[in-house]
Order: sequence, then structure tokens, then C-alpha cells
Amino acid sequence: MTVDEQAYCCPGCGLRSQNPHGWVRTRPRDLPVAGRRTALTWTKRRWKCQNPGCPRRTFTESLPQIPPRSRLTGRLRASAGAAVADLGRTVLQAARDNEVSWPIVQAAFVEHAAAVLPGTTPKAECLGSDETRRGKAKYRLNEAEDGWEVVADRWHAGFVDLRGGAGLLGQVEGRTAATVSAWIDAQSPAWRDAVAFVANDMCTIFKAAVRASLPNATLVVDRFHVAQLANAALPEVRRRVTVQQRGRRARKGNREWELRNRLTRSAARMHANQLDPMVEDLENLPQKIGAPILAAWNCKEDLMDLLALTHTDPDRTTIAHRLFRFYAACAESGLVEMERLATKSRRGGLRSRPRSGPA
Repeated sequence: MTVDEQAYCCPGCGLRSQNPHGWVRTRPRDLPVAGRRTALTWTKRRWKCQNPGCPRRTFTESLPQIPPRSRLTGRLRASAGAAVADLGRTVLQAARDNEVSWPIVQAAFVEHAAAVLPGTTPKAECLGSDETRRGKAKYRLNEAEDGWEVVADRWHAGFVDLRGGAGLLGQVEGRTAATVSAWIDAQSPAWRDAVAFVANDMCTIFKAAVRASLPNATLVVDRFHVAQLANAALPEVRRRVTVQQRGRRARKGNREWELRNRLTRSAARMHANQLDPMVEDLENLPQKIGAPILAAWNCKEDLMDLLALTHTDPDRTTIAHRLFRFYAACAESGLVEMERLATKSRRGGLRSRPRSGPA
């Protein structure tokens, strides 16, 4: 017999029934005990509603943890949602752990997140934005316009708080300028006024959206993408000079190829017994191969030294000195790849004045 007397009340009108109509047996899934699957069986009554005006004629007993027609207990759903939200499990992993389907865990995660997320978007002084690829795009035929339209975009745009503790602020489907601007414009005027810096990659989509929706914010490129540009330009120089001088791609036995991974490492994180031999090997290579690679490596390291000033509260003189040294090294190298790197870095926001936000 169910102890909770609320189970005898009609869910339609709330009137307590005293007229039983039969028995029902249900076997909802529950959390495992000591690592073993539990077999929960509940034999409950079906009651007749005694209110003539109630649309419900009969109803079965229910509890907050076991709602009507539920095949899972509430604590199992809550545990599956918390595994994704708090424990870092993927939806698929949580579904396998709890032996339930993917849609059930996804719905539990959405319910868990809705209960803990704030009602309004927290303010962020430094806003970060980037795109994320998820699966494959889905399309459907629009017969009215005689064309295909996107049902599920594979690209999502995410917004994060870079300096505060708010973390992920929002995520929208698509990565067009209109999509990004729509999310920003949906925030309150006070929220938009609080954004002083926006850091992203060098995508023109985000740049156009930020310029339109946050005209007073300073747009900068995050350090990761600036360093990524440098580490991509250096291998371009190495491959180009190798093909020009050897007439083929580099391979095992060519010292510039064997040093390819060490060249992209930061010199500040290398030991002297690795750094000095690398420079000596480049100097011993043929002049038309080793000299351009060494010059490109020095440009990359000058840029890394400049980025290392972030969060160190440097003065303007120090920033200007390292910035000039980087631009001068790129110009003196005579390499097209390094000149392009300097140009992109300049467009990305490398300036001599100190910033209080991200660099």
C-alpha cells in the first residue's frame, strides 16, 4: 500500500478518491545499488475520480520520483543529467553507464541545466567568441522557393566570459554575421555597454558582427590564433626553400625535416641542450636552406616574446620595443611568409599601447 496519501488525489482536480478501480503493476528503472542493477516493482492502485465535473475518470497512484507513465525514477534521470553537466561525461557515455537511450539523457541534461542556469546572461568585460563544428549539416527541400534550406547547421557560435567566472554564456546555431549579431542584440543595453574587449580568431564574420553590435568594444585576436599563425608560417618557409633548392619535398635524412617539430616549439620551453644544437644544425645547412629557416624561426620567437607579456602588466616602452623588434625582423628577413604574418598580426590588433584586456 502506498504510504503517501497525495498519491490518492486526482491529478486533474486534486480530490482525494476512496473508490478503488483495480491494480496496476509497474517496473520503473532505478539507480544501481553497489554496482548492480536493481529490479524495482511497484504494485499500485487505480482509483476512480469521484468528482463528476473532473475530466479524469480514473487515475493511477504516482509519486514525485515516479510520475505517471514513467519508466525511469526521478533520481535516475537526475543522475544521468548531472553526469553530463557536472562530471564531464558525454551524453553517449552517460547513456551507456545508466543503460538508457541517448534522447533520455539529453532531455535530463537540458532539465538539469535549466534549473541551474541564471535567468539573465551574466555581464562580461572580456567576451570571447569562436565557432564549433558539430556533426553534419542537414537540409530539406523547400518546394515554395524551389531550393534547399538548412535544417541543422554543423557550425555553432559560442560566447564565453574570458576574465570572469561565468564560463560559457551562450551558443547559437550557425556562424553567420546575422546569427552572431542576433545573439548580441538580444542582450540588454547594460550588458552590451559592459563589454570592453572582444577576442576571437581572424574570421571576418565575427569581426563584422562585433563592429555592428558592439561598436564601443575593442576587437582583438586571441593569443592562440596569433601563435597558430606563426607556427603555420614557419613550416611554409621550410617547405618552400626545400623544394626550391632540392627540387623535391624534404624527407628523412634532411636535417631541416628532422627538426620540423622542434622548430615550432617555444624556445622559452626548450633546454639549452636542445636549443643550441638546433641553431647550430640550421647554420650548418646550405645557406639558401638554413638561413631562411633560421630567420623565420627568429621572427616566430620575437612574436612569442611579445605574447608572453600578457597578464604581466607591462609598460608601453616594453611593449613597443618587442613589437618593433618583431616587425623589424619580419621586414629584414625578406620572406613573403613573414611579411604576411606581420600584416595579419597588425590587422589582428597588435598595438604598442598596453591593454587591460586580453592580448
